[in-house]
Amino acid sequence: MSSRSSAAVSLLAEYSEAHGASGYEAAVRQIFLKNLHGRECVTDGLGSVIAARAGATGPRVVLTAHMDEVGFLVQEITPDGYLRLAALGGWPDGVLASQRLRIFSRLQKREYLGIVTALPPHQGGQQAASVDRVFVDIGARSALRVKELGIRLGDPVVPATSFVPLAEEGLYAGKAFDNRAGMTVLSLAVKELDQSASLPCNLLAVATVQEEVGCRGAATAAEVAKPDVVIVLEGPPADDVPGLGGGSQGVLGRGVQVRAYDPTAIMNPRLVDLTLQVAQDLGIPCQLAVRRTGGTDARAFQAYGKGIPVIVLGVPARYIHTHNAVLDMADLNACVDLAVGLVRQLDGARVATLTQYL
Repeated sequence: MSSRSSAAVSLLAEYSEAHGASGYEAAVRQIFLKNLHGRECVTDGLGSVIAARAGATGPRVVLTAHMDEVGFLVQEITPDGYLRLAALGGWPDGVLASQRLRIFSRLQKREYLGIVTALPPHQGGQQAASVDRVFVDIGARSALRVKELGIRLGDPVVPATSFVPLAEEGLYAGKAFDNRAGMTVLSLAVKELDQSASLPCNLLAVATVQEEVGCRGAATAAEVAKPDVVIVLEGPPADDVPGLGGGSQGVLGRGVQVRAYDPTAIMNPRLVDLTLQVAQDLGIPCQLAVRRTGGTDARAFQAYGKGIPVIVLGVPARYIHTHNAVLDMADLNACVDLAVGLVRQLDGARVATLTQYL
């Protein structure tokens, strides 16, 4: 394993296991800041981080990923000590029964383990399908005991999942690969680019909040970053799973996914073409995707100001928005390579051509 690959695995593990539901990204933000060197950091009013190099010139190129993961808030405490939840982001029905959760007490600054209740076949075996119908058992016998533990309404909750290697070399499982895969790519790519003698652009590293609840952090971060071009780094769903049929545009091991379209953003066609050309020139495996569903921070960034060219580069991951996702580190490294290669092509003249329509 190369030195970068080893660092990528360690960094992804740290990001993945961090507690960072939408609106409560502090732990993820600290990892991001820890891995930045020589950059001046500011935040917007929601907590997104914009990291710039002093004295940099050229077009303002934003390399960005969102810090948050889908999670929950404590919505109710029952008289007998169970918790009920409100979802932060999209959860598929039926994935929570008997799963473990981490409840973060903001009052006590500590976590508690909870288990989503489930019925055995002896008692009917029918499980709650949707988030608003589940109960969480933390081992408390009353609402008073829950209060004594420091758990309150509004405390954030995420899956209790460990980052682990799987059977095939390079494949790993863990939570929140959407979008801790993108955060890992962002940290590694910025580190590599900052080691360059010079860049043709003013590269801003932007870690956003609250993507999973409507791309809110990207909208406010854009006001601070004032981008000319945006490269969004993501952990999109892989299609190579049973039951989906053909037409896969996100297959583990086939490289970085280059998204041309989803229902929330039409990527700048010239930027798509440039990205594919860079991948071809550098021999980086990639997969071109046109998606019927989903969306990313590209939605908010493209609408900033008079309109901004955007592209989405993704590390495909199976089973996102559940407790356990799966990705291939080869795809993550390909995403780093393509992000680095693309940034190095974005000089003033090239960026100007992206929006020349007359």
